Amino acid sequence: MIALVAIIKIKPGMEEKVAYASLKMAEAVSKNEKECLLYEPYMPIEGAGEVYILEKYTSLEALETHRHTNHYLEFKEAVKDAVEGPPSVTILKPVD
Repeated sequence: MIALVAIIKIKPGMEEKVAYASLKMAEAVSKNEKECLLYEPYMPIEGAGEVYILEKYTSLEALETHRHTNHYLEFKEAVKDAVEGPPSVTILKPVD
């Protein structure tokens, strides 16, 4: 099993657009990716300008499959003008 945290920096005034696209993405992942155990977007309680996405997959291969789905590609297209570059992604493994 692996997990990851993706941090997406949002351009000022574009928070609603990215939040909507993130929720739509989470629904698509839940419906279509059985090897994704968790996909949840969050925004900071204080401040704005970022979305944190917490993800958990059965394997690294499942993550790679996720990155090639239509809904992933549609999400990237939907937010490309609303974000400040690619997300910061940290892939995690369980502590043994």
